[in-house]
Amino acid sequence: MSIGFINIKILLLLSMENKKNFFILIVNWNGYDDTVECLNSLNNLSAEEFQTIVVDNGSSVDSYLLLKKNFPNIKIFRSETNLGFSGGNNLGIKLALQNKADYILLLNNDTVVEPNFISQLLRVFELDENTGIASPKINYYDSPDIVWSAGGRISKIRGSGFALGNIKSDSISEEIKEVSFVSGCCMLIKKEVFDKVGFLDDDFFLYLEDTDFCIRVRDAGFKIFVANKSVIYHKVSKSTIKLEKPVSLYYTTRNRLLLVRKHFKAYLPVTFIYIALTMSLKSLYWIFVGKRNNGKAVFHAIKDFLRNKKGKIDEKTYGKL
Repeated sequence: MSIGFINIKILLLLSMENKKNFFILIVNWNGYDDTVECLNSLNNLSAEEFQTIVVDNGSSVDSYLLLKKNFPNIKIFRSETNLGFSGGNNLGIKLALQNKADYILLLNNDTVVEPNFISQLLRVFELDENTGIASPKINYYDSPDIVWSAGGRISKIRGSGFALGNIKSDSISEEIKEVSFVSGCCMLIKKEVFDKVGFLDDDFFLYLEDTDFCIRVRDAGFKIFVANKSVIYHKVSKSTIKLEKPVSLYYTTRNRLLLVRKHFKAYLPVTFIYIALTMSLKSLYWIFVGKRNNGKAVFHAIKDFLRNKKGKIDEKTYGKL
């Protein structure tokens, strides 16, 4: 056997050892058309091989069957009930980890991607070994030159993450920027993060679970970066447009309080007063414009927080907000 052949064999073995298992996870909830457009955009990726998992999160049976029929080469799993953003993603994350995933990309179904967006995200992990999450610059689908979210900071008093957005996409000069918060719309996460931090918190069900996760990731010693050369486009709010606005108000109000109590307990009295006052003023406005259900949702959210109720709203108790 020649020396040259031995060297080639060694290089092949090293290449196989360094190959990473890469999974893309998409949660679908009655969003068949959006999910199809998202999956089709992934066909153009100029990145290393990946596997796609779609979790159908309690959609109508027709939506699920159409996905199964039209995408036979994609792993599609179904939950009989809506597990929320956190629960649906957790189901997919566990499936990916069972299949030896090294990296898992959480991607909203109402997005489309640029062909090089994954390769730009992976560069971040190569540049800093302490990277836990890398996120792209997320622009508006309908206004592709305007940024919706490019990472940001977390306000302890207001109990929420605030992202840089509503600016021209080309006005951001930094190629890579460390941040304390990125949107769950798109997160590339390495396996070690889940080993150390765990999964998304089901207590939130919908909204703020990404903020909570970012806090825990940074507390565990990992870094979070936005790669501004990685770009995707988001149909903002389309994934939750099926929920009436009062439902969104319920979850955001309650979960902001949950977040502060969980991570910044010393700020809770100030946060509670801030939210109670601002929402009371908004409720007066909602009464004036005939949107009483918005105020009702906020009232139930604060009451449920005080009663330590978490997870999915109990529609049997409150009716459909």
